[in-house]
Amino acid sequence: MVKSVAASPELTGLPKDVSQAKLKKTCAEFESIFITYMLKSMSTAMDDDPLLGNDNESKIIKSMFNENLAQEISRGGGMGLGSMLFESLKDKA
Repeated sequence: MVKSVAASPELTGLPKDVSQAKLKKTCAEFESIFITYMLKSMSTAMDDDPLLGNDNESKIIKSMFNENLAQEISRGGGMGLGSMLFESLKDKA
């Protein structure tokens, strides 16, 4: 069950600009997680990597690369998912 952002104890009682900033950061983090899963799905579709191979160490390296890439994509404006989510939730926070 998804908890409402407006009922979140972290956001209630805070000045509106502080709660908006926290909401914006949370939306950007959500977008980063979403992009990470997309990249992970894409990399599992390509079984063998001729550069790194397919052992445990290379899987860890690929996972770390995907997480960092997703964070950078999100910081650079991302796909717009975080900003759309923020726009739809900002009046409820």
